[in-house]
Amino acid sequence: MTEKLLQYIWQFQYFNRADLYTTAGEKVAILFPGKWNTNQGPDFSEAKIKLNDTLLAGSVEVHIKTSEWFVHGHQNDPNYCNVILHVVFENDMAENSTATPVLELQNHISKVLLDKYKPYDKAG
Repeated sequence: MTEKLLQYIWQFQYFNRADLYTTAGEKVAILFPGKWNTNQGPDFSEAKIKLNDTLLAGSVEVHIKTSEWFVHGHQNDPNYCNVILHVVFENDMAENSTATPVLELQNHISKVLLDKYKPYDKAG
């Protein structure tokens, strides 16, 4: 799995969108995944999601692991203040140290899809 592949999967919503919950147990409904940003800053802008009964609009950041938020220094970067959802393949942190909700997709992405892209799955 690469971050670029996960961004692609998020952009086109190539995962099972039923029964999505944040790591804190909030129900997630994706109304619009956002516009893919290939420049500096969060990966997707203008996203719209619903957490439980609250409608949120803002940016989405995508990482392979939750801890990469801190490895990349996003907690200290003002460009990431408007991130409404941190989408990860694997949640590798026992608890979320930020106010940003985390959505783990590992169990929502088809193994067939991942196997199809495995030959191209190089670091980077």
